[in-house]
Order: sequence, then C-alpha cells, then structure tokens
Amino acid sequence: MRAAIYTRVSTERQVEEGFSLEAQQDILMDVLERKQLQLYKVYSDPGISGGSFKRPGVQALLKDMKERRFDTILIHKLDRLSRNLGDLYSFIDMINRLDVRLIIAAQGSEEIDTRSPMGKAFLFFSGIWAQIYLENLREETLKGLITKAKGGGIHMSHAPLGYDLDNELKLVIVEEEAELIRIVFRKYLEGIGVTKIAREMNQISSGKQGGKWDSKRVRTIISNPTYAGYNHFKPEHWPEDQRIIREGMHQAIISREDYTKAQQYVQRRTTGHMSKRSFEYAYSGIVRCSLCGANYMGNSSVQKGKVYKGYRCYNQYAHKSCDAKSISERELNRIVLEKIFMQDDGIQPKKVEKKEKRDMQKEVEISNKRRKNWMLALGDGKLSPDDYAMMIEEEENRMSEIYARIREDDAIYEPELTTEEIKLTMLQLKEHWSSIDADLQKQAIQSMFRKVVIHKEKDSWQVIDLLTV
Repeated sequence: MRAAIYTRVSTERQVEEGFSLEAQQDILMDVLERKQLQLYKVYSDPGISGGSFKRPGVQALLKDMKERRFDTILIHKLDRLSRNLGDLYSFIDMINRLDVRLIIAAQGSEEIDTRSPMGKAFLFFSGIWAQIYLENLREETLKGLITKAKGGGIHMSHAPLGYDLDNELKLVIVEEEAELIRIVFRKYLEGIGVTKIAREMNQISSGKQGGKWDSKRVRTIISNPTYAGYNHFKPEHWPEDQRIIREGMHQAIISREDYTKAQQYVQRRTTGHMSKRSFEYAYSGIVRCSLCGANYMGNSSVQKGKVYKGYRCYNQYAHKSCDAKSISERELNRIVLEKIFMQDDGIQPKKVEKKEKRDMQKEVEISNKRRKNWMLALGDGKLSPDDYAMMIEEEENRMSEIYARIREDDAIYEPELTTEEIKLTMLQLKEHWSSIDADLQKQAIQSMFRKVVIHKEKDSWQVIDLLTV
C-alpha cells in the first residue's frame, strides 16, 4: 500500500511544542515501517498557519489523493492538516468517499488507524459530525444569500452575456453583447422557436466566451430577469415560482413589457397553447381534434404554382388511429371568425368536469408504468433502442396533451385581449390574409388564441371550443 506523509508547523509553535517538521517525519516514518507501508511522497508546509487549506503542501496532497496516487495518509495530529473545523470536516467526508486510510500517530497518545475497529469508530462519528457541520454551514450560507436577495442584493459569480461586473461588482452593459440579447428577444417575440434562433445566432456571433449557441442558451436568456433590470435568486432545489425577484440598480437591456410578453410565450409553449416550432403554419400547436384530442399538424400542397395550406390530425396522419378529416387554412379562418362573432359576451374556456380530471390523472399513472416497463424491456434486450426512443417520443406527445389539459383546468385566465379587439383583428386578417407574410400570420394568430378545438359533422365544420390569450 502506498502512503503519503503530511507535516506542518507554524514558526511560533515549532519551538513552543518541540515538534519540528523533522521530528514529525521521524515519528511517521517509524509508523510507516512498522505497518509495512510503501512511502509515496512527503508533503509539507513549513512555517505556515493552519487557519485554512489554502497552503501549497496540503493542496498538493488533496490533488494527488483525488487522483488516487496513494491510499493511506499519515499525520502527526489532526490539527496539522488544519485548525479550521469546516476544512477538517470536508477532509473527513472526502476520505470516506475515496476510501482512503488515515493514520494519526501523535507521540504519547493512542494511535488512530481507520482500518482498526477504534479507528473505524473514530471515522464513523467524525463523518456524522462532518455531515451535520457541512449541512448546517450550507443552511446558514443559504439563509444569508436569501436575506441578501430579498434586500435587493446581487448574487452572481460572473456577469451574464450583455453585461460585465465593474470594480464595485455592479452590472454594466457591454453594448455589442447587449445587441445580441435584443436580437434573441425580438426573434422569440416574432414567434421563432429557440432551436431556429440558436442556428441563426451561430451565423452572426458566439457566446460570451466563444461558446456556440444552442436552444438551452436561448431559453436561459429569454427567462433571465436580469435583462429587464431585476436582481433575482433561486437555490437549485427551489421550484421556479419561488424565485426571489427584486428591483435592480443596473440598466435594463430589454423593456419590462417585452420581458413579460416573452414569459407569457414561454408559458403558452410549455402548456401546448402555442407552437414550439418555427414552421410557417399560423395555427400550428393551437388546433386540436375533437375526436382524439391530438394537435392538428400543418401541411401544404402546390397546384398550378399556388400553395394551398391545411391541417390534419396527428393521430390520423401518424397512426391512422383517428377518423378526423383534414381542413384547409381558409376554412379554418372562416369558422374561427364565425365562432368569435357568435360569442358577444366574451370567449371563455370550457370547464373540465371532475371526472375528466380524475381520468387524466389516471392516464399519468398509466404513462409512468408504461415508461418503466419499456425501460426494463430495453435493459433486458427485449426492446431495441430505436423502438424504445420511438415509443417514448409518442408517449411524450400523448402526455403533453394531458398535462396541458390539467394545467388549463387549474389555471384562471384573465384575457389579455377583449373579444372586440379579436373580432377587429380577425376581420383585418381575413381581408388581407393572402398578402401577409407567413411569419406575421402565425404571430398574429398565436398572439390571440391558446386553443381551437374543431369538429366536422357531415359536411359542416365548426369550432366547439375556443380559448383566447
């Protein structure tokens, strides 16, 4: 077994205690020979206080221990490593995790060897106290951070894209980066999906430290309250709705209005009330089938050089498990407009009965069992990775519909637009639809509606449920 020896003495205690570096090393070498251990290296910090682990000798020891260059450590006394309880408890936790043997051999005292019964007991109880100490330290640190955040204080180790930290640790705008943030928000509010935004941003820029753009980075930017002039803080284990947000002292890059609107878009995409993708179909992600509840997907055909857009039920197209008919975009516009003018008292969401809610909750339990069974089948080799991926994807699509309906029932919507405003907008759209760019069509429709459920009875289409923003 390879062993490391560590010695330390501060200048004032060297004479006082009579245990010089040489004396400590002699004692430990005797133990090394007696236990028939092979010396790997002697680590030492001469004339340095034991107030913390910020010492070259102990840092080299910890680095080599993590790299498993030795499996035993010999020290004269535990305080040779550090006099800081936090450092010692962290060290005990580390040797427990790495299964490193520790031998403490102070002259005139009983030797502690963590491979002996007494040493194991010492290590066990030290580990318990270490865990208690560290958990308490984390809790107290978190309390301090929460208090600081509630008081409006800033909490970040580095500035996000668009800002730098000055000498007083205050956020200052970096204009070249701030313009990238404005572009991301502008594209997102135009209805472009995060994946497409990332692709477009990679063509014109890189991240703060040269990294590539991806959908996760775009989502992080869109959801960051810092860009609207706020300070915020949320421990990792807290749910998002408990995030502490306070007025910041720094200059905003995005207006509060645009930031709020972007968060509404995020919520609507999450609940399935707005398309997550950047396709050119205005009603994508909004239209639902009355027979099976699936989304209607956009499709198009070209006849004599002219493009005709329409929508078809996902389950009818992908699985042939639904008999719903396809509908043209022109007909869809007509019945939506007709539905709006039929509801002079405002458009309200349909209330879901309690039994239906119970059925949806049951579907959630069934889905979890399915996923578990598929995972076991994959592990046993009874299901190929491709089939597993396909089944999971289909299940995700099915469950997203159920989750959306549950959230929809639990939420209380306050319409952002009045019925009269929607009527006027739809009339203008109908009149100029063919001359409006596809992106603007989609932006207009998805800024007004969360959900449109359609049904065809014989030869007549109708909207049976319509939910506005």
